[in-house]
Amino acid sequence: MLKDFLLLTFKGIRYRPLRSWLTVIGIIIGIMLVVIILALSSGVKGVINKQLQMFGSDLLIILPGEESNILIGMVGGQKFNYTDITDLERIPGVKVAAPFDIGTLNAEFKGEKKPVFVHSSRWDVLRPIFEESMGVAIADGVWPKDENSNEIMLGYLAANELFKNKIQAGDEVVIQSKRLRVAGVFETMGNRDDDNSFYMSWDLFHLTSGIKPGAMTAIIRMEPGYNIDLIARQIRFELQKQNEVEEFTILTPVKTTAIVGNIIGVVELVLVIIALVSLLVGAVGIMNTMYTSVLERTKQIGIMKAVGASRDAIMSLFLIESGIIGLVGGFLGIVLGLLVGYCIGLVAAGYGAPGLFSFASIDYFELLVILIITFITGVLSGLLPARAASHLEPAEALRYE
Repeated sequence: MLKDFLLLTFKGIRYRPLRSWLTVIGIIIGIMLVVIILALSSGVKGVINKQLQMFGSDLLIILPGEESNILIGMVGGQKFNYTDITDLERIPGVKVAAPFDIGTLNAEFKGEKKPVFVHSSRWDVLRPIFEESMGVAIADGVWPKDENSNEIMLGYLAANELFKNKIQAGDEVVIQSKRLRVAGVFETMGNRDDDNSFYMSWDLFHLTSGIKPGAMTAIIRMEPGYNIDLIARQIRFELQKQNEVEEFTILTPVKTTAIVGNIIGVVELVLVIIALVSLLVGAVGIMNTMYTSVLERTKQIGIMKAVGASRDAIMSLFLIESGIIGLVGGFLGIVLGLLVGYCIGLVAAGYGAPGLFSFASIDYFELLVILIITFITGVLSGLLPARAASHLEPAEALRYE
């Protein structure tokens, strides 16, 4: 009996392939989004945690703006006074207080001109932060000799990919019409933005750019053995005395991880809602397809009833058909979701974020549950059309044109 039902079901689907596949696509989109979320969520968290660990557990970051709206504070142009940041070194447990200013300047190398992102700080504080806390090494050259030398440092990608010709230690680059010598090139930091940046001393940056001095961000390096949360509270108390930036955020490694986790959680929630809406649309599509199928096969249903088919048999036939449509959509959605996740992982690896996708991190039991859900969704979507088909009177069905 089941074999006969399956043969009739596949025959019915094959009879109207375009409508069936359009219905299946609705299921595919929803399931594909869900699978992409499942496939990448653990990888995204792992990559971000790896970046945070690389940044250093003994570092604090100070940013203008409220914690809930850091980006607006940064793009709003608010800056701390230089001395308000350097004075934080008086706090017990603060080893280095490094003010950072950032800007986009015009650079020229061998006749090729491009805008470049430039970070500036004092070399004497930047070096220990990079080498000891972040584990960043120099691939070519050395650190600049002193604050007053006309020398710069380059990120790995800025030196090797930004211009047509690779830049090496000892080369000269023109920035804002000022000729500067490249003292060294950093090894890759695992972050494309940092790897694409130029690095200048504090005074040289403001002299070259004409930008008003001020700390857009700051990095605090702690002495070992001190409580990071206590130091963060002391820093907040001191900075509340200054008048340049009213609202600011102090990020500890734990707080940064929590913020990133919240952001990922919101993104996951939004994508899940989109996926559920898409699945609902697919379910409505299945119902519409099955109602149309009932109308197209009314005479066939009348013949089946005339030769003795029961209501349960007719209903089972249509429920199996709608369930298979849902199951096929779920299976193809899983396959495409894994394929898209794999491609995203490859692209992310090319941009310095390996490990975003891994088949080993996928919970295959969840994929099985998804298949079951899509089958059940298909069956439930076909329930009303199947019931309508099973209640057709044989005489009326045979007279239907």
